[in-house]
This record gives sequence, structure tokens and C-alpha cells, in this order.
Amino acid sequence: MGDINPLVLLIPFIAGFIGWFTNWLAVKATLYPVEFVGIPPAFGWQGVIPKNTEEMSQSFSKLIHDKLLNIEEIFAGIDHDDNEELDKVVEDVAQEIIREFSTNIAPDSWARAREKLREYINMLVRRNVRAVTIEIMDRMAKEAGDIIDVDAIVREAMVEDRALLGRVLVEIAGPEFKFIERSGLWFGFLFGIIQMLVWIIYPAGWVLPAAGFLVGYITNWLALNLIFEPKEPKQVGPLKIQGVFIKRQREVATSFADVIAERVLNAENMIQHISEGPNRQRVLDILEGQVEESVKVYERDAMVGMLVSKDKLEEAKADLLDRVRNADITDTSQIKTFADQSRHIHGQLEANLAALDSVQFSGILRPVFQKDEWKLILAGGVIGTGIGALQVVFLFGGF
Repeated sequence: MGDINPLVLLIPFIAGFIGWFTNWLAVKATLYPVEFVGIPPAFGWQGVIPKNTEEMSQSFSKLIHDKLLNIEEIFAGIDHDDNEELDKVVEDVAQEIIREFSTNIAPDSWARAREKLREYINMLVRRNVRAVTIEIMDRMAKEAGDIIDVDAIVREAMVEDRALLGRVLVEIAGPEFKFIERSGLWFGFLFGIIQMLVWIIYPAGWVLPAAGFLVGYITNWLALNLIFEPKEPKQVGPLKIQGVFIKRQREVATSFADVIAERVLNAENMIQHISEGPNRQRVLDILEGQVEESVKVYERDAMVGMLVSKDKLEEAKADLLDRVRNADITDTSQIKTFADQSRHIHGQLEANLAALDSVQFSGILRPVFQKDEWKLILAGGVIGTGIGALQVVFLFGGF
């Protein structure tokens, strides 16, 4: 073997760098760039997640819809008795109806009416508005599963903003991405010690490039798999080991619920979906049906009949129905109050995600790495080979 070149002591550190750098690159290549960079279709790169957003968002939305969220249950929990938002809606709508009544429908009769009659009309309108608003809420709650397509909302939000899914995953799996990077350093260093010993015994020119390939390839492979395996805790000597992502299930459940409830299945996206989606007409039908029922209450009331004729009420109903049909649903107070129930999504998502078994739970993140995973692992091996060759040239004087 002759004299040992002291530069061989650098081999483990360089191997550690190879492991860290290739793993770091694998993480970045999973997330970035959001748009394709290069000469399409073959020469260039687009982040694994942005490139496969459509497919990944489908599996993501399916998981939420099938395993984590019961939309009917969420919206069936509207409390009619102690609901400040509902009270505000009732008051605002009632005041608008009374103002319309006193200025457009029957201004002269209203001006001549006694205070007792006005008080009665005020009470009748508020009672009727509350009953109608509650009926609208209940009807929409019963049909929530048809009106609100959770799959569509999730897919639309993520396809519209291809960086969103990446941001979601960084927030719920940030420690796992860090684990991939850091584990590459330590695994690489350990492999580097073996590599150093092999080089001391057999300093052939191909050894370091081959070892570099193995370090880059194996550290990527190990890091990606140790996130999810083993799925169940296993005792290895004094240590109990389990996939680092699986081990954090309860913590991930909270982060996942935070992000999805805040950025994807929020009230704003719900309203947008209801107002522009294929079920807009279903919502309009509910609103129009309640307008019809509401006007019938006034038509049957003798006190109202003292102020306004049935013909005038018919005109008012036709005008109101026309407004409903042409209204911007996103600005409808009843719809806003209904969509506000989405705040309860967080609790249900968190509880159901925490209750998943380990196989189902790993399905949140595992598909992200499986897509084009072989390219990332192979790229780690190729880069490791290149750095190994550079070691031979610059540290040990060539091949």
C-alpha cells in the first residue's frame, strides 16, 4: 500500500457533502421550478410537484373527500338559537325589506299607518325573515354534499396555483424535508469511512467515482424510504424505530388541518365555488323557493292587507325574484353565513387524520416522492459519480 496520502482523510467529509448536496437537490427538484425551465419537452426540468399537480391534487382531494371530511355533517351543525352571524343577517335583511316597503311598495299607506301597525309589521318581517333564513340554511345543509364538491374545490385551488401544493407540503412535512437533507450528510459520512478504507487498500481510479455513485444513490434512497418505513414501530435492540413522518401523525394532523382549512377549503373558496360552479342554479332554486314562501306569509296576513294590495305584493315578488336571479351570489348574506360553517372543517380534518392507520396516513405524502422518484435517486448517483471523479483528479493526481 505504501505511504498513505493524508488527503484520504477528506474522503468521508466529501462523501458527507455528496450525501447532503444530492439530497438537498432532490428536495429542491421536488418543489421547484414551478414552471418548466429548459427546451421542452425533453431538455429541462419542472418540479415534480408542480409538474404533476393535476394528478396529485386528485389523489389529495380523494383522500380528503373519502377519509377526512363529511361535508353534510359540517353544515348540519348550524346553531339557529345562538348564532350572532344569523341574527345580524336577519336584522340586515329585515331592515332592507321594511325600507323597501316604506319607500317603494306602500309609501303612502306606511306614512299614514299608526305606530302599533308599524310595530306589528316590523315584528312580522323579522319573524318571517328568520324563518326563511333558517329554512334556506337547512335546505342547503341537507344538500351540502351536492352543492359543495370538495374534490372540485381542492383541485381547482391547487391547479390554479401550482405552487400551492408545494407550500402545503412544506408546511405539513417541513421536518421530513429537513431530515432528507441532514440524513444525507450523516449517511454520506458513514459511507465515506468505508470508501476511505477501500481506497487505502485498493486505490484504483474507478473506486471513488463508483463509491460516489453509491453514496449519492443510496443516501437519496435511504432518506426517502426512512420517512415512511417502518410504518409500525419496531424494536431494534434498545431503539424503537418508525418512519419519521408516521411518527409525527398527530402533529401533522394539526398542521394539515391548519393549511387546508385556511388556504383551500375556506369560506371564500366555498362561496366562489357555489356562485360559479354547476350547482349555482340549485342554490338559486332554493333562494327563489323561499322568496315565494315568504311573500305568501304577507299575502295571508290581514294587517299587511290593510297597507298594500295583492297586486302590489305580486309586483314586489316579481321584482324580488328578478333580483335574486341576477344577484351576485357571493354577496348574498345567507350564502356567506352558510359558507362560514367551513370554520368547523379544521376540527374534523384534524380528528380524522389523526385517526387514520399508518398506511392511509402515509398516503398523504408518499405519492409526492414516488412520482419521478427514480429520477431524483439516479440524479444523486450521477452527481456523486462526478464528484468522485473530481476527487481522483484533484486530490490524488488523476486516474
